[in-house]
Amino acid sequence: MALTTPTTGRISLAIDGVAVPGLKQFSGLGAEGVVVQNNSGPGGLPKKHMAGFKWTPGRASTGIALGKGLYGWVKAALAAGLAGAGTAAARDGAFKSADANGKVQAGRAFSNAVLTEFSVPALDASSRDAGLFDFAFEADRVSWSGATGEAIGPLGPVPKSWLKSNFKVSIGDLPCARVAQVDAFTWRCAAAARATVPDLCLHISAVDYPAWQAAARKWFIDGGSLEANEMQGRISLLGATLKDSDELGAIELYNVGFKRFDHEAATPGTEQVARFTVVLYVERMALSIKAYEA
Repeated sequence: MALTTPTTGRISLAIDGVAVPGLKQFSGLGAEGVVVQNNSGPGGLPKKHMAGFKWTPGRASTGIALGKGLYGWVKAALAAGLAGAGTAAARDGAFKSADANGKVQAGRAFSNAVLTEFSVPALDASSRDAGLFDFAFEADRVSWSGATGEAIGPLGPVPKSWLKSNFKVSIGDLPCARVAQVDAFTWRCAAAARATVPDLCLHISAVDYPAWQAAARKWFIDGGSLEANEMQGRISLLGATLKDSDELGAIELYNVGFKRFDHEAATPGTEQVARFTVVLYVERMALSIKAYEA
């Protein structure tokens, strides 16, 4: 069960000793048995026994206020994942939950943890919801603790909030001002494997269809799908003013190419805005958040 921040209590997460100010939810780091069975029981009935145990993955959701510890972990994992994450981006950390008075009631410390997932929420120009990143990790070692009487202190300054509607996309020299939606996407990397970099799915106003269609024709039909023609891109995460000068962070996109180009289905008799869908492959992604780059 996820541990969320209730009105009567608090939770905190620290990575390498640095708090995650925007933490909204945390779960995991429990024990899960590895159970095997054979037919050696009475009458040949299955007999089960433990063959060991493993720690369940830690999972958390946070706003754009990742804190320098988590931010550095994500950046290192995205880079290390290109050649196999291994332990290159391993981190230590601790989760704590407190009562209504801020006194710690339970804790979970972990060490040598490797980030295995980093998810960006669906972006939608019509949304009014706060943007939350999700991430998951696997730890080599976990220790549990009970009530300590310790107080969870202030989590430090929190950067500006970010809404899922406050974004801007750029892909090469293609028109992107009317990108209405970007589907959620998740970067994944098993501890000893190469990263799986997700595709990017854009939903764009039909006004820009001719320019994108021409580019797709060159790519798919005219033989332009060459490495030399791959594009660079960027998803800017903007503040309330939606101006470039108010950029809170960005996701850089490297070596981008067309994977699919299609119309979206429209329902006759509705006021649905005509759009088309573009799916792009991306070879590499990088995260930057201005508050932690200084």
